[in-house]
Formats: sequence, C-alpha cells, structure tokens
Amino acid sequence: MYSRLSTRLLVPSRISVAKSRPQGFRYQLVRHYSWDVENLKQENNQIDTDNSAETTGVLEYQHQTETVLYFNHLYPFAISKLQFQKYFRFLLSSVQNRYTNEKVIEQVEKLTNTDTNPLPSDAKIVDLVPLKRDGGAFVKYQIPQNMTSKEFINQIESNIKENELDSHKNIFKFVQNLIWNNHPTAHQVKGVPWIEDLSRFPSSRIKVIFEGDPLTEEELYLLFRRYGLITDIIPPKADPFATIIFRGIKSAISAKNCVTGLSLNKGKTVLHLQYIPIKRVNYITDFIVNHQRISIPTILAIIATVAVLIFDPIRQFFIELKIGQTYSLEKYKDNEYVKVIYSPFQTVKGWITTGYNYIDDHLNSTCEEIIGLQQSSGDSEKINILWNERFERIKQLKLWIHENINTFMIIKGPKGSGKQEFVMEHTLGNDPVLGKKVLFIDCDNLAKSRSDNSLIQNFANQVGYFPIFTWTNSVSQFIDLGVQSVTGQKSGLSESKETQLKNILLLATQAIRSVGLSGFNDYQKATERRNRHNGEQVVIKEDDYLQQFPEEKPIIVIDKFMKKTDGNHDFIYKLLSDWTAQLIQSNLAHVIYITHDVGSIQHLTDSLPNQVFKTISLSDASEKSSQQYVINQLGNDFEAKHEIDTCLKPLGGRMLDLQAFVRRIKSGETPKDALNEMVSQAAEQVTTFFLNHTDNKEFNWSSAQIWTIMRLLSDKDEISFEEMNKCPLFKSSNETMMTLSTLEKNDLISLKRDKGILSSISTGRPLYKAAFQDLVGDEKIFKFYEVDYYTNLINIENTKIVKYEEEVNKISQLNDLSLLKERLNYLSDKIKGSTYKIIGYEERISKIEKTGHESKSILNKIF
Repeated sequence: MYSRLSTRLLVPSRISVAKSRPQGFRYQLVRHYSWDVENLKQENNQIDTDNSAETTGVLEYQHQTETVLYFNHLYPFAISKLQFQKYFRFLLSSVQNRYTNEKVIEQVEKLTNTDTNPLPSDAKIVDLVPLKRDGGAFVKYQIPQNMTSKEFINQIESNIKENELDSHKNIFKFVQNLIWNNHPTAHQVKGVPWIEDLSRFPSSRIKVIFEGDPLTEEELYLLFRRYGLITDIIPPKADPFATIIFRGIKSAISAKNCVTGLSLNKGKTVLHLQYIPIKRVNYITDFIVNHQRISIPTILAIIATVAVLIFDPIRQFFIELKIGQTYSLEKYKDNEYVKVIYSPFQTVKGWITTGYNYIDDHLNSTCEEIIGLQQSSGDSEKINILWNERFERIKQLKLWIHENINTFMIIKGPKGSGKQEFVMEHTLGNDPVLGKKVLFIDCDNLAKSRSDNSLIQNFANQVGYFPIFTWTNSVSQFIDLGVQSVTGQKSGLSESKETQLKNILLLATQAIRSVGLSGFNDYQKATERRNRHNGEQVVIKEDDYLQQFPEEKPIIVIDKFMKKTDGNHDFIYKLLSDWTAQLIQSNLAHVIYITHDVGSIQHLTDSLPNQVFKTISLSDASEKSSQQYVINQLGNDFEAKHEIDTCLKPLGGRMLDLQAFVRRIKSGETPKDALNEMVSQAAEQVTTFFLNHTDNKEFNWSSAQIWTIMRLLSDKDEISFEEMNKCPLFKSSNETMMTLSTLEKNDLISLKRDKGILSSISTGRPLYKAAFQDLVGDEKIFKFYEVDYYTNLINIENTKIVKYEEEVNKISQLNDLSLLKERLNYLSDKIKGSTYKIIGYEERISKIEKTGHESKSILNKIF
C-alpha cells in the first residue's frame, strides 16, 4: 500500500483548492509547481561544503542497504525546553556531557542487543542525528547481508521490548516507567524526515497536511495507530488538513518524525505533519477574570495577610527601638568604646561652633544672639537656677511614677513656661532608669500636617513605625474606584487616615507591651528557682510584674495636647486620648500629657471618665529667679545691671520673654529699649489678632469685649468673674464662658478655677499687662475703642427698648387693660431706664471725643 518517495517536497509551495460537491464537500489539491529535493540538493552541493542532516534538514541513506529508525526518550525531555541554555553552559555542562553522541550510541547499542538475541556483527550504526527538542534521535543502520530490512527492524523492536521487561524486574524502574512511560522505543522512519530546529515544541496534537488527495478517518487511524493510542481524529472540513489527537505526547513525537514526508496512493498523496501548539489554560487567571467579585477581594485579603506577616514584625521591632532608644548615641556616650568615636565628634563639633562664633563676632551678624543663647543654654549651672523652684515638683512627678497607681499625669501651664523641658530634661532625662524607655509624641507637628499622607508619615516617624508606604494610599484609591466600577462594591483596599493611624497605634501597643515585659522571662525564671528552693509554688503573672517594677513600663509623653485646632486633623487628640486610656487600663505604660489648653482635659475625661488625673501646674518663675537668670545670661560684667530690675517686672517670669529680652540686649539694645520694643510688639499682636479679628466667624468675641478685658486688666493683676459679669457685654453666662475659654486658648488671658468653678481672670502672658497699658494709654486708640465700646452698649439698650415696645404693643391690643397695669408700668420703667442709659452713654462719647482720657475712670463706674 505504501511506496517510498524520497524526492518529494516536504512542504508544498503554492496550493490552490478546487471544490466539487457530489456528496458533501470534497477537496482536490492541485500543485502548480514543485521542486525536487534531489535536484535542489545537487544544486546546493555545487556551492555548499557542509551537507550534513543538521545543515540541510534531510537525512540521506540507501534504501537497499541502510535503514533509519527513530528512538524516543534518549534525551531528557526537559533539555528540549531550555531555549536559553547557551546562557547556562556552566551549569548545564555536567548534564550535556552525559548525552554526547558517543554515549547516546552506546545507549542505543545496549537497548537493541540482548544476551539471547544479539544483533549480527555487521549491523552497524552508520550515523546518529540527535533531535533534543523532541527528546529522541534518528539512527541510521547498516542492514546485515543475510537479513531483510523488515527482519532487522523486527529484531531491534523485539530486543528493546525484552530489555524493557528485564528493567521492570527492578521495582523502582517499574514504578518510574509506569508513571512517566519513559523507556525508549524505536519506530521505522517511513517518510522523509524533516530535521528542523524550529520553535515548534512537541504536543499531543498533530496537524496532517495533505499534498494531494486527503485520507479518510479510517485510513488515518490505520496509519497512525501503531504509534500509540489515539483520542480523536478530526477529518478535514474547510481546511486541507486533519487533526490527530494522541493520548500521550510520546506517541505524537514518534508519529511526526516517522510519517512526515510519506507518499501514498502512488504519489497522489503526500503527508506533511506539524505539531499543533498546546493552548495552555491558566485556570487561576481565568478564575480572576471571570469571577472578579470573588477573586479581587480574595487577592487583596491575601496580599494584606502577607503584608501583615512580613512587615508588622519589622515595624514592631523599629517601634521597640524607638521606645528603648537602643541605637541612640547619647545613650551610650559614657561607654568606653563609644567614647573613642563620641569624644572626637564632640571636639570637631566644638571647633566648628567656635569658628562660627569667631565669624559672627567679626561680621556683627544678627545670628550672634542666637549662638550666644545656645552657648548659655548649655551651661547647666546657669539653667538650674531657674529650675530650682521646680525641684519639688520634679520629685513629685517621679514619685507618682514609682507609686505606679493610676499614672495618668497632666503637666499644664502657660505657653513658654518650660513644660517640655520640665518633663523631658529635668524629670526623665536626668534619671537613668525612667529615661531609658520614653516615647515622645508632638501633637503640634501632627496637627499642622498639610495632607493625609504627610500626617501618616509624621505620625509614623514619631512612633518609630517603619517601613511606611504612603504612596499606596493614592494607588489604593484608584484601585478601589476601579474595583467598585467593575464589581459594584468597594475592595476595602483604601483606608481612611483614622483607620491607618489606629493600626499604627495598635502595633505600637504591642511594641510597648513587648518593651515593658522584656525582663519578665528572666524574673520569672529567677522567681521559680527561688520558690523551688523554698518549697513554694507561686505563679508570676505579667500584670504583677509590671505592678512591682514600674520602672520597666515605658513612659508615653504627649506634648502640646489641645482641645481643638484650626486644621483638618483634630481627630488625633481624641485618638491619642483613647489610646493612652487603653494603655493605663491595661497597666502597660505611664502617660504624661503636656498642655497649655485647659479645655483639652475634657478629651481625657471622656476617655477615662472614672479616673482622677494627677496634675502639676507650672507657673512663671519668680522675680528673683528671673533676675538672676538674666544676669547670668548677660554675664557678671554687664554694665547696666541697675536697669535690669525695673525692666524685668513687666516681663514676669515667662521663659520665652526672658530669652527674647536677653537676645535683644546681646544684639546691642539697652534694657529699656528692649523692653519698649517687646511691649510694642505685644501690643501689635493684641491689636492685630484680637481687636481687628472680629469679622471672622471662627472667633466668638467682639472688639468691645476685648477692650473691656484690656481696660480692666491694665489696672489690676486679676479680676474676679463676678466683676466681669457686671458688664452688659458679658451677661450671658454660656456665651461668656465660651468667649473666655477661646481667649484662654489663644493665650490672651488665663483663667483660674476654684474647685472646678471659674474664679478669676488674669493676663495670659505677663507682658500683655504692659501691652494693655500701652494701648489704653494711647489717646488715639483709646478714643476709637472707647467710643466703639459705648456704641455697643447703646445698641444693647436699643435692642432692649425694641423688645419692650413690641411687648407693649401686644398688650395694648387686649380689652381688659386693668389686669395688665402692673406689667405696663414695669415695661415703662424699663424703657425709661434704658433711655437714661443711652443718654448717659452718648454724653460720655462726646466727652471722650473732646477730652480723651478725662473719662478714663468712667468704665469702672458703670458696672
């Protein structure tokens, strides 16, 4: 049935299809022209010198004396897929050395020979053409003289089968072959093999292209079944080729290499075989694309879980380093090894500072005052003079920490009173035990963050939370929007800033617990050994350990804690108060709040409603301490010491004002000029921010109210709340308290309370009293705001009169006026009283405009 045609085109060049339809569709393939392989080779042989099978793709052999067989599984199938093996020659050298042509020939000879039926001695392997891509090779044999080609091939196949059965006696090889079916097999090459190295990798599907008349399914099955089990045969329909689907890829490889180029039906049909690429289906990708509502949230949950498992331990580690200051150079500066590096560093730093001072002295730079302050601030002896008054309060704060009972402490005082230095330097910094585990959080830095990402970054830096990926917030918002548009629901990837800060604090709580219990295991082991020695059995709990050793608990310091700011991050105050309340309730840390805003305590009361806070109030330094501090800063050789006493009284003991006063004197001003300039600046601040800010809706005060407070406090150090309530502008108690609280928050006044009830009012800064006196003493300013004050009083009385007149009109419409006579008399007296007040206010306005300060004392008479 088959006839060999060696001079046949392997792939037809141009094919046209003619259709005829006797019974269904039939196709007739007509070749317009073809090239003979032998003629093509002869033409190339005249030019080319290399005519091997690897070069030409054609394996030459004599039909009568030689035969070609294809052997499967001579090479590892994985080698065929190493397309970049040239880049890994060093790694693959050991593998390639095992499969040289000589060793493969030895393997073939071993497979085709047996002890009982060896091949004849004249049956030689003439050539071997490896096909590593397919995992096999073409082997050309010299046929023995006393055997036909068919007998020779049958003997080879029989010997290979016998060797396979012998190898199955080894249970391991039997199982291996049973699973992978990797024992070599051999098949006779019936066509003209096309030895190519194209990127057409083996698959179990074979495309059979017909050059000439196509074959039927039965014919195809008869031709290809010998190479292995066939799953399906797809006959040609619209295209001039059929598809053979084998069960195993090994069968497809053998069929492709043995049948391609086969000529049938006396040359009317030539078969050309190609691998059909495997279309691999990624079920994971398919599931993600087709089930987005399930897959996307699942993927995000997996990513979040992996991120938590990887990054959270790292972040907790860095938070612990931040609290314990493990790698702080200042902490180990007394270590003998650190001194080797630290001392030269300080020496070089001193040289640089000295050089700057030298340049500043000669250039008379304005930076001289700042550097002089920095030099003086480094002298502990001079600074401690101001802090000697607070020594008892420092001892009290340390005592509260060591008592370890409800250690929720509040340090309050006016701005510039040195609250932060009191806590960080003089209480914790000087204590080697309490100062070793401190976490400092500056609320002002957080509240002034420009964006959400900046807030999260600043918060993470202060807590020690690292690494932080703020850029993912912007990306997650776009992802969340895309997921919502596709699936109809949010992915949950984007989180609010509140949620992210809560996550940071949650991890910080774990780090604080870890730091506080760092010595618990050693203590527990020591206690257990002691108990075993004494014959006792006592269970040591973590809470008991923290209660017995308060110095092991970290100290959380919250600075610049306020009730409300003008920014968009006010929630951080509530968030911090709730977090620290949980730390106190869990007995994990000591908490110290530093604030100048009395109203901020309400946040803490809401977080710990049943807690009695331990409070320390820091006031300004005494006059004697302030005087000694300024003299020490200026030096004992300062010539104008006699002027210092008179100039310090208006400044009081506020640290910021004292430092500014010293800087001005060092810059060349006299004490009197420095004081006048500072008073002028303070007066300008009051005028700009308080008197001229009445149009802003955020401020709930009027210029007349500010002027009233200024007039009263310019003559007295403090005024009582009862006295303030006598003024018509402060009649409403709720509005008055709101106004006074706002002014206290902005540091214009200071409110003193007795048992929680407002008792007296004083200036927020001692310097403001001099500023009030300066403003009230200015005739132009006095006339303007005094007239404005009486104008507001007139408006109040006019409003009352209008209200009384409306009530009179309503009463006058009633028929029985005798019953309402007393009410009418009452309203008439009220109208007369308000009218007399208006007349008096107008007279005083005219006197003020004429005489200026002549009516300066009138204000106190009208209360």
